[in-house]
Amino acid sequence: MPSIPESKFRPSFKEVIVDLLESIALEENALSHIMNAEAEKIQAFVGKDLDFPSNPSIKEIIVFNQAVDSLLHTVVMKEWLLLRKLENVMRIEAVEEIVIDEEGE
Repeated sequence: MPSIPESKFRPSFKEVIVDLLESIALEENALSHIMNAEAEKIQAFVGKDLDFPSNPSIKEIIVFNQAVDSLLHTVVMKEWLLLRKLENVMRIEAVEEIVIDEEGE
């Protein structure tokens, strides 16, 4: 495997781990905003009293429901990818700790 020469501007291992965790947290935050916006859209469509203030047709309700379902499916898939990313970060950190322990012996 090729080795990467040290550079004074290259982040440390811990900084890389923190950056990866921060990127996961930022993506989770963005997803929460998307979900909140979708919830507000649903509330506006259904109405406060569940009276459908825009008087949508059955077809419009179905189309709306399909759009919500599609967005939720996308969010769930993104959450799954973020979980995999987190698992990989944890695995990388665990391997690094093993390597450090072996070097110390």
